[in-house]
Amino acid sequence: MSQPAAKAVKRVCMRDHIRDILVGRILDGTYPAGTQLKELYLAREFDVSQAPIREALRELEGSGLVSSERFRGTRVRGADFAEMRESYELRMMLEMRSVALAAPYKPDLLADLAGYLREMDTAVKADDSEAYIDNALRFHRRLVESSGNRTFLAVWDSLLWDIRGRIALRRLAEMGKSLKTLVSMHKALLGRLRAQDVAGATERVQALLARVSSAFDQNGATR
Repeated sequence: MSQPAAKAVKRVCMRDHIRDILVGRILDGTYPAGTQLKELYLAREFDVSQAPIREALRELEGSGLVSSERFRGTRVRGADFAEMRESYELRMMLEMRSVALAAPYKPDLLADLAGYLREMDTAVKADDSEAYIDNALRFHRRLVESSGNRTFLAVWDSLLWDIRGRIALRRLAEMGKSLKTLVSMHKALLGRLRAQDVAGATERVQALLARVSSAFDQNGATR
């Protein structure tokens, strides 16, 4: 790998690391609504240039957790649970239609999904929620990709599920809901896909995402 490419990869990894820490601080109240997030101070804290800080804040703005105004900087908005619920309704529609378009389900798709599911199962047994969400997102993105609809995939990517998914998992954990149930629901979905049961697979996707979006049923207003 060339030196410029290596630096770009390192910056992206640092951006993701910083973004995840900032999400945690917003959700646990360390940064309450109205808190100003200053790029320079954060760059000093994380011992990085302002570039990965700026990129992380841009992703948080895209997810609605912060807002940026010219000359006023970036401020925390907090998690808008009603908006999160709405985003999952859109995701449900996209994934249900993707499952229908992807039929008949090819061996390479089923093999990829099975691999992600094994990693999800391992992550839950190891109490590693980060690894779980990483592989769950790969699982669902692969489903959307298999539809062959490039607009579906672009819209799915634009909604920043890496952030929204982590918020949902934190909420589910707070509500005492186990990830083991989600793994079981993914296994049921994969079973329907292997059986080439389009209607059954569509129903499983709907049920699974309804389960996740239930994290936002309580306190639906902006926190």
